[in-house]
Amino acid sequence: MESKKETFIRGKEGEPKESAAEEMAQQVKKPLEKTEQATSPLDQIQQQAVMAYAAYMEAEQQVARAYKENEGYVQKAYSAAEQQSQKAYDESIAQALRRREEAELQTKKAFEESLAQAARKRAESTTRAAQIRKETMDQAWAIYTKSRKIG
Repeated sequence: MESKKETFIRGKEGEPKESAAEEMAQQVKKPLEKTEQATSPLDQIQQQAVMAYAAYMEAEQQVARAYKENEGYVQKAYSAAEQQSQKAYDESIAQALRRREEAELQTKKAFEESLAQAARKRAESTTRAAQIRKETMDQAWAIYTKSRKIG
């Protein structure tokens, strides 16, 4: 005894057909003429089953197309997100490099100012030390010459 599926797949002579969907599509596409109308309730039920199966096959194809279309949308969204992520990454790197360059310039400027300030302090200290030395020497000579005159 054949299963219901095999009944739909086999032709009038009992030979297997290439595709059940093709068979169903052909049967549904053929308009029923008045002379070919179902003559018994079993024929009517069988015709309804054929139409339902064809509708099922069409719905299955629509679902497959919808999945494929959705897959395309998901891929496009992923690509867009990936590009946006890469752009944000590139901008962050560029900003970090700019900040590093600014920090290096500030550090170099601070270093140069520090060197200049140290040089100024050294010059001031040397000048002050020379002044103190001169004053001390002058005092020492004044004391020495005074003591020579007294003595």
